[in-house]
Amino acid sequence: MVTHLEDGRRGFLKAPIIQKIVNTMWFANKHDDGVLFHNHFKPFPYPALALVLAAIECCIDEWMTGTRTDIPFTIQEYRATYESHLKCLQAFEEATKAYNVLPGICMRLYEVGR
Repeated sequence: MVTHLEDGRRGFLKAPIIQKIVNTMWFANKHDDGVLFHNHFKPFPYPALALVLAAIECCIDEWMTGTRTDIPFTIQEYRATYESHLKCLQAFEEATKAYNVLPGICMRLYEVGR
């Protein structure tokens, strides 16, 4: 169940595009890594989530001018972005550890994905 905030927003890491990317990349069929190596994806790993967030940021960057410009999603271009997202996820996990927020979000990503 996705809870909506009063202004229509969905909450931290609950944008449908995140789940769609997770499903497409790791759970689309029985030969995908999330299915084959489910023990490594339950809960969905923070590094993989940081990669999804970096890929979304690349897509946003492609439209920065209002017209789509192809920007390759390469380690040279997006390593710092990925590392920043991973660091933010780890800081958020630490700050909300008592409430198990991020592990819960990652478990939901896994369960909906499989």
